[in-house]
Formats: sequence, C-alpha cells, structure tokens
Amino acid sequence: MAKTKHPVEVFGHPIDVDSPEARADRERHWCPFVDDICDKRSRLIDYPMGVCSVQYGEEIVTLSPRRFMQDNIVFYDIADHYFGSRHNLMLFPEVSIPGARNLGIFDFLMVKHRPLSSKIEDFVAIEFQTGQTTGTGALVKALEDFIAGKEIMGKRYGFGLNLADIWKRAFIQILTKGIVMERWGHKIYWIAQEPIYQDFLDRYNLHQISYAADENTVFAIYDLKREGDAYQLYQTRMESSSVDDLFDAFRNNLEVPPKQVLIDKLEQKVENQIEAKIGLDLE
Repeated sequence: MAKTKHPVEVFGHPIDVDSPEARADRERHWCPFVDDICDKRSRLIDYPMGVCSVQYGEEIVTLSPRRFMQDNIVFYDIADHYFGSRHNLMLFPEVSIPGARNLGIFDFLMVKHRPLSSKIEDFVAIEFQTGQTTGTGALVKALEDFIAGKEIMGKRYGFGLNLADIWKRAFIQILTKGIVMERWGHKIYWIAQEPIYQDFLDRYNLHQISYAADENTVFAIYDLKREGDAYQLYQTRMESSSVDDLFDAFRNNLEVPPKQVLIDKLEQKVENQIEAKIGLDLE
C-alpha cells in the first residue's frame, strides 16, 4: 500500500485548521514559532517554502529547524537539565569559533554569566537536526495545491526522505564538534525528532545508548502530538555518548561492499571500451 505523503503544517498551522490566525499567517507567510517571516526558500516558487512538517506514512516529520523553537520549549528544557536554573542565561544564535575553519557554526550557544557581570561561568552548545526531502518539486506542488485551496489530506505526493544523506553529513559534525566540546569540558546538545533519531540508532546500531552525566554529547529527542488546533512539541527522551563510542559506531557500521563488486563493474567497463574500440592504448 502506498504511503500517504503530504504537508501536515503550513506556515505553522495544521492543514485542516482554517482559523483567522492560520489564514493570516499563511497570507503573510509568517512563522509563528519565531514570530517572523518564514525563511525557507525554493527556487521553484516566489514565496517562502512554508512546509513545517509532513505526513510520511505513519510518521509526522519536521523539516524546518525553526519548528523546534516552539514556545522556547527546547531551550527551557536544556536550561533546566544542565544548569538547573533559568537565571543569568543568554542564548546566542549562529556562533562561529575564531580560528576553527573546519568546525563550522554552532546553531546556538547557551551561556551562563555571573550576576550583573559579563564574566562567563559556563556554556553549552545546541544543534538542530531535522528531516530533509528528496524530490522536493513534488512537495512544492503539494504546497501550491494547498495554497490554491485544493484538498491534499490523505494524498500521496512523490517526495522522499533523504535520511542516509542527513546522517552521513551530520555524523561528521557530531564527531567534530563532540571532540571540541569534550576537550573544552562542555556539553553539546543535539536536538532531533523521534523518527529521525530512531533512523540514526538503527543505521549505526546504537541501540545500547542511554544517558550518562559524564558524557559530553547529548541527544535531546522530541516529537509532535496534536492538541486541539495545533501540534505541540514535547520531549521523549534524553541520551548521551562519548565521541569514542560514536566513532566506533561510525567505523564499524559503515556499509562497505566487497571489493569484487567494484572489480566486476570495472571489468564490464573495460569490456565495453574494448568492444567499442575507444580505449586508450598505453603500450
């Protein structure tokens, strides 16, 4: 049976909600999670790509990092979990580290300072990891159909989830930034949604993972549940790991096919070249 695949939230509201607030946010392309214009773009349309989450089979999957910023829930949870208090904390987005070209940018740094002072007492890094789609043109078509007033609930649009590429790129960042934070003696929190994180655990055989206070890489996992006219973000679990354990998982679970697979392919290419008489004679 074909999977149901369509947008679930458009410009911050479920597609079956037609309240005055929802209509206003859609008309002005507004993101209610950050109280600003939606920043997602596609070259296929001349207005923001306002699909916050999608139905993908049985799962609802978030696509926008801003979706994690609903009511500052994530930040409050981290403040309570790590600092045990919300006092004397500041949050800074998109912080780069001078002289660390390969480190990239931290999505956020949460900083604890001394009362009435700029002196830093402690800090943690925060990173968001959401789902990403393939065949995005089909998702754009779904958005256009919805904006045009067509019924999209229950339909199947031809986009996919690019989970392999998500974690292939993200894992390098997890290791790189994890090494830095371990060396500095600080924690980094990776925020992900339950179905995306579950794929991560399955892909790298990390099912033994739990939480240990002395580990610096923390995975704070969230999901969405419908409450009235909105989906609410809530935490499902918090787990952690050392960089060494993550590196072992990355190394031991990398899918490496037998060398003969490549040899067979190369021999076929050589045979094709010989038959076509276009090979380069090096004798």
